[in-house]
Amino acid sequence: MNSLMEKDTFSCILNMPDALHGDQVFGLPPYSPRNAYLVDEYPSCPKNWMRSKGITKSYFVPILEDKGMWLDFNQNISNNPNHHVAVLISVQGVNPITGLPCKDSSLEQYLEKCPKHKVEFGPDRFCPKCNYKWPKQNYLCSTTTPLGLFWLDGFRNIDGMVRQYILTEEKIKGVAKNIIGKNRVFAIGISFYISKKRIETPKHVSNIIYTTNNPLLYYKSLDDEDNYHYPHWNHYNSFISSYSMDVTNADFNDGADSLEVNTSCSLSNIISKQPKKGIVNTKKGIIDARNTDKEMLRLCKFATEVKTKQLEIGAGAKINQQVYDDSESLDYWKSKPEAMLYINYCLEKEAEKILQSKKDIKVNKEGFLQKIPVGN
Repeated sequence: MNSLMEKDTFSCILNMPDALHGDQVFGLPPYSPRNAYLVDEYPSCPKNWMRSKGITKSYFVPILEDKGMWLDFNQNISNNPNHHVAVLISVQGVNPITGLPCKDSSLEQYLEKCPKHKVEFGPDRFCPKCNYKWPKQNYLCSTTTPLGLFWLDGFRNIDGMVRQYILTEEKIKGVAKNIIGKNRVFAIGISFYISKKRIETPKHVSNIIYTTNNPLLYYKSLDDEDNYHYPHWNHYNSFISSYSMDVTNADFNDGADSLEVNTSCSLSNIISKQPKKGIVNTKKGIIDARNTDKEMLRLCKFATEVKTKQLEIGAGAKINQQVYDDSESLDYWKSKPEAMLYINYCLEKEAEKILQSKKDIKVNKEGFLQKIPVGN
């Protein structure tokens, strides 16, 4: 099981702690990483989920309703030591830092005029029509974000504060529902940019290390080799190690001549309870059950699409978290993203059905030599 969603050297971990409740300002929620799965490996994924293509890699994450959520990007710093990294986020089609619709994946800075009303800013990027101060940019960046704090827990509220991402079925609470309505999507998009020029790794920057033996997030400073440095709060991991794969939609009879099978059933359960003779009738055709190992594997090809509930992402309780102003201009960054992640989400029960349709993507280890005689 793996919670890391990655494309080349760029990655994200989706955490789902309990939702916070109350009017006070909360500290950061704990680590609670969710397992992530590559959409391309599961034929039962909804057809409207994007598949991986080019610089984009598409994942899905099983979620729980009425939970909180936050996105961890810390590993991008250690994995890209020679470049600064900027992260542009779309939550259901809305930028969580600006509240603007995501029309494209471009980095933007707001220095003189309000991007919404096109009027001159007052002091500290205050827009009199919006009646609030705008952030300097629409992205997170490693140029100014302190080591170990490269994450986002929610929608930016005011300077130094966000409102926690919450998963909810209530449409009225959906941020994107209220801003762009029917134009929203039920997914999260992340674009990764790097600095144009290579940088020398600052002496105090080192790898951020995650371990299951010691679930605290920590880093080791290169200029202080004998000491480990921890954030001022304790974050404990609650890794999800497995999912229950109960088969409830098939009627097995060991002595039957044939077997009616819903092809979203677990392949392992089907094989373990195969009929002693005869055939297996599926919705897509007839499978010879007497050649079990080969034929049962073909069931994956007949997997039916799983319908998923469309959950909104709302703005919950206040969290003390800063979105740090970029110290560089837009010209500092490359104009196109290096990689993109597309994160679909669905309820755990829906994910269980999807996970049972897994297919192996076979990669020939010989590459271009695969059809040529090799060896001595």
